[in-house]
Amino acid sequence: MLNKEKFVNTMVGLCDLYGKVPSEFMLDTYYSIFADYDNAAFDKAIGKCLKVKVYNNIPKPAEIMEFLEGTREDKETIAWFQVMDAVRKGGYYSSIEFSDPVISHCINELGGWSWFCSQDKDQLPFIEKRFMDIYRLLAKRGVNENIRLIGFVEAQNNRKGYPIPEPIRIGFEVGQKLLIDEGRGK
Repeated sequence: MLNKEKFVNTMVGLCDLYGKVPSEFMLDTYYSIFADYDNAAFDKAIGKCLKVKVYNNIPKPAEIMEFLEGTREDKETIAWFQVMDAVRKGGYYSSIEFSDPVISHCINELGGWSWFCSQDKDQLPFIEKRFMDIYRLLAKRGVNENIRLIGFVEAQNNRKGYPIPEPIRIGFEVGQKLLIDEGRGK
């Protein structure tokens, strides 16, 4: 959680760079947007903003957010890489759970996990395009409910009353922000 005093000091310094005087409204608005991040991540995002972009004014929250979470295209690409990782690690037989709830909903919209895993490799570019379009739409709508994609083994065991194996979990061990930073080579 963002320490408000440290945040205010950072914002006052940022405003000073641009010859602006921060208002209470501006500080409260920015703080409410970034309150869930820690100070190190916020300061790093501010530093990257200033290093990479040329601004005539204080960076807007959406511009700072790109350096915290990545662009929409970054998120879509990472999501697709995570889907391909899940196919390699478990494929058709394993149940999968993604840290990003949008991914599971996209796969279900496309036809489900079994359908996805049984597609020919030559169809992947077309499926990827549809996945990206669906991901963009669902992310904009704000899908928050995480669902498990059921693999063949779990479906069979469930029908026969056998124990259900743990799903393969994708994206939980490494935070999304770290993946974006690594993807950008930073």
